[in-house]
Amino acid sequence: MEKPDFGNWAPQKVLGFIFIVSVVSYLATFLFNNLIVNGILKIGSLLLLGLFLYLVYVYWLLEKDDKSMQRQFWNLLIEHLKWDGNGKALDIGTGSGPIALLLAAKYPSSLVKGIDYWGEPWTYSKQRCERNAEIMGVSDRVSFEKASAVDLPFGDGEFDAVLSNFVFHSIRSQDRTQLIAEALRVLRDGGSYAFQDLFNDEFYGDDFLEVVKGWGLREVNFVESSEFIDVPLALRFKHMTGGSGILYGIK
Repeated sequence: MEKPDFGNWAPQKVLGFIFIVSVVSYLATFLFNNLIVNGILKIGSLLLLGLFLYLVYVYWLLEKDDKSMQRQFWNLLIEHLKWDGNGKALDIGTGSGPIALLLAAKYPSSLVKGIDYWGEPWTYSKQRCERNAEIMGVSDRVSFEKASAVDLPFGDGEFDAVLSNFVFHSIRSQDRTQLIAEALRVLRDGGSYAFQDLFNDEFYGDDFLEVVKGWGLREVNFVESSEFIDVPLALRFKHMTGGSGILYGIK
């Protein structure tokens, strides 16, 4: 039986690029007689090779046991969405569609929209999302659209639930709390939201939670993902899942 292809958070294209640059840097040492230049190239090559091996290990961690680690994060987000499954839900930055599709599978009465900008370095695409929906048997209730999280093409209060999983930190923005505000704009009053991301000082500042609480939402909660998931040491770095958490509640 065909399984949905949700991909891996460690992009294969990035792995390949790092490996190639590492090899080219090492081979370039044979072109120069300068000890300093050769030393710099060799050190750079070794550092890149080390990064490559680390990312290969991360890829394996995320891939093993039928993507168990990734699935734990997906399920954790959905579990923290305070929603009865009636109405319309929006998955921002859907990637290959796991959140949208798992949500639709959990709530048979729901209609789910997944949006993403798709593109490099990811191999995700709208076509893959739609194929995954067919495999999971929910294509009649899930649709996908190319759109930007910065400026969502939906009206105010159009959705009953809004989710996003590890997306906002990857978007270039001087104030990522505004991405959260834009997501909440399309959520109706009384609707449910759940956002999982790298909520650390580097991406959001140390007062983001107080800022969100000042918006007058009915309910604002925050939990660290590591309270529920035993994250391997290799994934605890700041730019992996270190400091990840879920902001959730009711608008």
